[in-house]
Amino acid sequence: MPDSYPLSVMGMKVTWGDCDAAGISYYARTFDWFTNARMKHLADYGLPYMPTFHDLGIALVCLKADCEYKRMVRPEEEITVHTSLTTLTRTRMAYQYRIYKQNGDLVAEGTTFHACVDPEGNPFNLKRRHPELWEQLMEKWPVFQEREAD
Repeated sequence: MPDSYPLSVMGMKVTWGDCDAAGISYYARTFDWFTNARMKHLADYGLPYMPTFHDLGIALVCLKADCEYKRMVRPEEEITVHTSLTTLTRTRMAYQYRIYKQNGDLVAEGTTFHACVDPEGNPFNLKRRHPELWEQLMEKWPVFQEREAD
């Protein structure tokens, strides 16, 4: 992840509920971890999801999610999810995630791509519909101001 992108780190312990019958983290749980890390990322930057987006009628729906698994993790292992916002446009956001074991081994890496939609499910231009929020995002994450000018 480039150093200029907004980054957040979430620590967690793998639970039995995260694992399959073999005692290995179930692949689909990784996407729950991505969601939790994304929510933490927004909160870390003073933009908690519910009041900042949801309560204004903005849903950040996931258009695509992928993950490449590198290592197994088991119950009681401590991991960290590194989350970086890599794209922010007037209509879309993208996040990149890397999950690490305590020893630094890369467990998984993935991405999610999101669109801004209204309560009826229609995509919209965030800058036009919520200019104050758009300005707040640009102030928090100036790396995306340069792209906005393009």
